[in-house]
Amino acid sequence: MRKLTRKIIPVLLCLSLFVVMAPLATSAAGTLTIKLDVMQLPTGGVELMVYVVNPGSSVTMQFSSGYYYDVEITGSNFHYKDSQGKSYTQAIMKKTFPTGNTLISFITLPNIPAGSYTYKVLLVGQNVSTSGSFVLGSVPEITDISNSWAKDNIATVVEKKFLTVLDNKFRPTEPITRGEFMYALALATGVKPVTLAELDGKNPFKDVDPKSAVAPYYWAFYKANIVKGYPDGTLRPAGYLTRGEAAKLIALTLPSEPGQNFIPKSPFTDLFGHWSKIYVSYLYEKGVVKGMTETTFGPDLTLTRDQVAAFLTRVMVK
Repeated sequence: MRKLTRKIIPVLLCLSLFVVMAPLATSAAGTLTIKLDVMQLPTGGVELMVYVVNPGSSVTMQFSSGYYYDVEITGSNFHYKDSQGKSYTQAIMKKTFPTGNTLISFITLPNIPAGSYTYKVLLVGQNVSTSGSFVLGSVPEITDISNSWAKDNIATVVEKKFLTVLDNKFRPTEPITRGEFMYALALATGVKPVTLAELDGKNPFKDVDPKSAVAPYYWAFYKANIVKGYPDGTLRPAGYLTRGEAAKLIALTLPSEPGQNFIPKSPFTDLFGHWSKIYVSYLYEKGVVKGMTETTFGPDLTLTRDQVAAFLTRVMVK
């Protein structure tokens, strides 16, 4: 049996925004977007996860400037402006973006006071920008969950600050990234962060910045043998995950897990022969997960934010 040390830690702020990228020249057709997640940290700071989203096939694009962005956050007597990519202004560069999300960087901002904030994002050299607002330290009005089956669950995770809203929207049917989900699960279940020293100074994930404030929570799952990453040495925190993958993470994070004598039973016919059967069945028995229908679980479907809200309220430390 595996058990992670429990320690309640505050506040997760997940902020998603999209900016259409309009390159000056491309070697293949395609549309890219920038996505920014902001997660509030136990120290009172926030962590920005920035990545490029490519919904189509792999595409190589040529830019007359860097593909990074300027991001500015203002509010509550706090002002931050990051100018990533300015050094590339006079450069000609090519970048291949595979299908999915390509993580650019983690940015840690300490000592962010509670209050209302506005954000601006500008794609360097492209004259494309977007803006919006979010709130730290209080429960904002949520305008897009009145018809959601999970509205009570959503209200709970927002109140607990495991997940939050952007421009008064929770975005219940949008997918959640692996990094967002792991961090939210850590907050809800009281996972204790692990230092790099506890891993003998070796960062197990080459796409996770060891200076990132969320890295210790990813390392906690690694040390507990819950997450090992991909064969190429990556964690891919910007990638999406399936319902089956989420079930495995949750099952192995609980104080107890399905043992060798556990017999997986559930009403879900689409689990026959599926690798996640034992984890889904275990969570079904405990009342943590339910199906997409009475007889199907959808283990290979992409996990969405409303589903995460439901899972978290059933496993969170009371």
